[in-house]
Amino acid sequence: MSEQPDQAAAGGKWHWHPKLPLEGAPVFVMPPRPLQALRWLFSIGFMGSIVLPYVATALISWTWLQRPLADCTTLEPGWILIIFARNLGVMVLVAGGLHLYLYRLKKQGDHHRFEARGFARNDPRFFARNQVLDNIFWSCASGVTLWSACEVLFMWGYANGALPFLAWRDNPVWFCALFVVIPFWQSLHFYTIHRLLHWKPLYRAVHALHHRNIVIGPWSGISMHPVEHVLYFSSAVLHLVFASHPVHVIFHMQYLVLSAAQSHSGYQDLVAGKRSVLALGDFFHQLHHRHFTCNYGTDYVPLDTWAGSFHDGTMAATRRLARQGRGKPG
Repeated sequence: MSEQPDQAAAGGKWHWHPKLPLEGAPVFVMPPRPLQALRWLFSIGFMGSIVLPYVATALISWTWLQRPLADCTTLEPGWILIIFARNLGVMVLVAGGLHLYLYRLKKQGDHHRFEARGFARNDPRFFARNQVLDNIFWSCASGVTLWSACEVLFMWGYANGALPFLAWRDNPVWFCALFVVIPFWQSLHFYTIHRLLHWKPLYRAVHALHHRNIVIGPWSGISMHPVEHVLYFSSAVLHLVFASHPVHVIFHMQYLVLSAAQSHSGYQDLVAGKRSVLALGDFFHQLHHRHFTCNYGTDYVPLDTWAGSFHDGTMAATRRLARQGRGKPG
């Protein structure tokens, strides 16, 4: 991926952007491209940056930072606070760590950074007139609290035999495959609730809080109104229908939260020397924060392409969306 600094694209100049036009994942395409699809599924960008890191954090959380299910049959403060403390710690470690590394210490400089502009300060729209503090507040006070509440209900449900349970020995292949299925399910779910959130009344009352972040950073990922958090975390309804293990729920919830910190980081990737070691930001979604009414989903599943709301990063796409009347919501 070659650097393309200071080039006019997508309706304005970016500090840096990937090669344009953007192309989606070669998974749900016609005619099928099985070899390209497999290569993408096992790439650093998907398997190495999304699936395996969150499988690792979920396994660590389940093994060492989660009380046994036998202790979760009743709703007691002890094990509930452990879940909240774990989630708050993971949030601070990932979002706070990325913010510290990229923006405070500037260890990567502006290499592969999409926007050259800084975060808003002395802006009355934000808590304490500071965008970063505002994002931290909404991410932790609402986001971590509702994330933890969701996990608590699932652990209580599993402990009491109220949810369909999948053990490793029951079906090892499906047990592993579910970790790959979840991101694709989340893509479908996210597109659906995101389109709903852009319905003008709901946008003004709820989603506008997230869209105040034009220049985005790691803490912007789940800086949302509590109603949006409820809709966003409702992706976990999957586990009410299909048999799964508590570690799948932990993975699912951590994926929802931590991948949002990644995708909103404002940088394409984490670079060591001249080599990309971890995929971070998502220019596909970065375009949504600039233009508002495009790229509602993810590039895993081409729902935006099918619905005519895909923006590939070019000026031609900006003009096409303008002709379709896709202006910013009021």
